[in-house]
Amino acid sequence: MRPSRREGTAIFPSLRSAQLDIVVALDTSGSISDDEIAQCLAEINALKGQMRARVTLFACDAALAQDDPWVYEPWEEFTAPDELTGGGGTSFKPVFEYVEKHQQAPDLLVYFTDADGEFPETMPTYPVIWLIKGSGKVPWGQRIQLN
Repeated sequence: MRPSRREGTAIFPSLRSAQLDIVVALDTSGSISDDEIAQCLAEINALKGQMRARVTLFACDAALAQDDPWVYEPWEEFTAPDELTGGGGTSFKPVFEYVEKHQQAPDLLVYFTDADGEFPETMPTYPVIWLIKGSGKVPWGQRIQLN
């Protein structure tokens, strides 16, 4: 951008930095294997290493894990939680309800799942990407197939 004539010829850096606020939800239901969970955690680590982002991690089957959420600031290294509980049925509602109640709308919510579960009835106001293992369908948001 050209410098303003009123402010002289210098271009000063902004005091704000570009930082994303990303919510990552991990399906820990019985239909997701430990290997698939480990792959998802590796993807989160790669994502965190590639961009300046505050990552809020949720583990959820039919309910949120007891220690949820785990928050990683942009300057912090990602370390996977020691233990992720789950193994029951699947509902995607608890993650969206928590975000709606406790957080401002994130820049993006990414959900690792097989898409076999109960979805919220209404689409949130922020973008949602579903990273899907298997052939499950999603009612809204962007669906990306994982192999």
